[in-house]
Amino acid sequence: MPRDEAFNGTCDRSDLSQDGVTGTSRRRSRRRRGFAAQAVVEFAIGSIVFFGVILGTIDYGRVIFMYSELQNAVREGARYAEVQPTDTTGIQNYVVTKAPQLGLTTSSVTVTCSPSCTTGGSVTVVATLQFQAFTQKLLHIGALTLNASATNAIE
Repeated sequence: MPRDEAFNGTCDRSDLSQDGVTGTSRRRSRRRRGFAAQAVVEFAIGSIVFFGVILGTIDYGRVIFMYSELQNAVREGARYAEVQPTDTTGIQNYVVTKAPQLGLTTSSVTVTCSPSCTTGGSVTVVATLQFQAFTQKLLHIGALTLNASATNAIE
């Protein structure tokens, strides 16, 4: 078909939208919007994974810190118990005061002597702490139980 016959100088309205954009340009803008929507979805999925890893790392650091503090407090309590093995309340209070940021209570600290609380025996101090991480709350997982113990010979 010759060029003159194909284009007679008139424009068919079906070729243009209301703002004068051809169908090809309209398809391109839809495609761009599709890529933008895909980027938003990828960002949402990626950010969930990224922040999950970050929060998990922070929680892991917190649990290591808390266990270390608990172990140090129990060790200090066992040292105190070497010279005062019969002062159970004093030993419990000593452990609690050595780790004030943990929120320990005297009821979570136990003191036992073996075979007796006299010279030549041994004293064991045990403390238990419940730890609830941020990620555990988000995932509805129960709290972790941290246990620390130390045994020293009675002088």
